[in-house]
Amino acid sequence: METLLIVFLLAVLALIIIYFYYDRYRKVKKGKDPQTYIEGLRALLEGKDELAFARFRDAVSEDSSNIDAYIRIGNILRKYDKADKALQVHKDLTLRHGLESVQKIAILDAVAEDYMKLKDFQAARNALVEAIKLDGSDRRLNKKLTKVLLKLEDWDAAFDIRQKLSKLSPEDKGDGELAIYKFFQGKRLFDNKKYHDARLVFKEAININAGCVPAYIWIGDSYVAENRLEDAVAVWNNMIKAVPDESVLVLERLEKALFELGKFGAISDICRDILSASTDNIDARLTLAEYHNKKGEYSLAVEHLRVAMENHPDSFRPVLNLARLYLITNDKEKLKTLLDSISLRRESIEMGFRCRICDYKSEKKIWLCPSCQAPDSFIR
Repeated sequence: METLLIVFLLAVLALIIIYFYYDRYRKVKKGKDPQTYIEGLRALLEGKDELAFARFRDAVSEDSSNIDAYIRIGNILRKYDKADKALQVHKDLTLRHGLESVQKIAILDAVAEDYMKLKDFQAARNALVEAIKLDGSDRRLNKKLTKVLLKLEDWDAAFDIRQKLSKLSPEDKGDGELAIYKFFQGKRLFDNKKYHDARLVFKEAININAGCVPAYIWIGDSYVAENRLEDAVAVWNNMIKAVPDESVLVLERLEKALFELGKFGAISDICRDILSASTDNIDARLTLAEYHNKKGEYSLAVEHLRVAMENHPDSFRPVLNLARLYLITNDKEKLKTLLDSISLRRESIEMGFRCRICDYKSEKKIWLCPSCQAPDSFIR
């Protein structure tokens, strides 16, 4: 009887202990139930930011160790122009102990995004540098750092990071980007009137990428600044041979330099060389037409303008030049026929440039898109 009582009491005690641990386990599981967090992710994917924000806020109330939920709360705040509050949320996370490297990187990445939104690019740079220390092979972080460095106009650092990316992915050499960053290093020297030093850097850019157009242009400009017109003409001619489709960017410079050298007639040979390599080059064609016009060789000018019209039916430039020529020659009948044909043409003209990445438009050719920071992306 006594033995049975002891067995009974032990059984009751065991049940109490089992219930205690089960109840504790149940409460812990309840506190870390991911359902609310999952609902937040689902709402975010569906574009329901307000609902996602509420779910993530509930999730961190239930489980304060849910770092990703905190990060997403901050990201939503930033999205709705509350980057200062987002930064506060994300910076608080940096003070936590015992975080894994992956979590630290995600936090620092979010902090960098907050600073970028606040236009504090130096602080964004610092955050990204810290993140990259944790994982130097992360291409996404390195690319983001490159964009921040471009905002800061730190061409040297941008060049170094791009070189690093090239080593991480040998198939992505990035010669075009590297050459543009090198060009900007040289341009800084050019702007400070250190023309010789600038030329050395520009030539490095060309060695990286033979098609680095701005490097050729500014080498020529540096020679002009030193009154070395022959050298400028030679460099611009080299550019035309390397990248004939970009010749429009130096034709006017060449005309002016050749005129001052008393060699204006050489422009016709240059234009013919361009057309032999790039038959549809409208700028060379129009320049050649204008050359014949100035010499009074109107029939040759008309011939080139008509070819330009045929090759570029969307452009009014050859049409307008031809109309002006008919006025000069007082050929009213041909002028009337030409004006009648204008109404049949499409109303577009290819003046100006646009970024082929983000479609940002500019009246001038520029070498770094101010909108998306893409290098050498402007086309007509």
